[in-house]
Amino acid sequence: MRSIPSLLAMLDEDKPARPVVMPWDYVRMRRKAACITIAQAAAHYWKRREHQADVERNIAELETVGYRMQQHFFGADMSRAYSFNVDVYRQLCDTPPDQHPRICLACGWDQWTTQYDTNGNDVTWSEADPDLCTRCEQLDRKKVIG
Repeated sequence: MRSIPSLLAMLDEDKPARPVVMPWDYVRMRRKAACITIAQAAAHYWKRREHQADVERNIAELETVGYRMQQHFFGADMSRAYSFNVDVYRQLCDTPPDQHPRICLACGWDQWTTQYDTNGNDVTWSEADPDLCTRCEQLDRKKVIG
């Protein structure tokens, strides 16, 4: 005969650890969710052709493993090119992983960013997989983290 665990025992159970999303993961996921290349993202930031290569290199650096934009430099705001929350990026850079905001593990969406699903409704968290947003669930996107 199976015994039913007490409420206290259930509260003490460790929750499975969520995969850690790092700043470079977030930048890459948001860019890929927008279906644009680094060159296409960079086009929003350079005006003279001779600056193109530098801007592309700087944007690629944001996706380099281990790279974090310095606190005093806010050049990590990619929102002119695609949906990007600089506050989420800062939190991923500056806080311990257990204090990171919850973001979709397929596209990097967070609950503070406006995004619509394929039906035109506001995106929320998937009931079937709490690591995904409803848009990624509808598009059958796979997790890129975890």
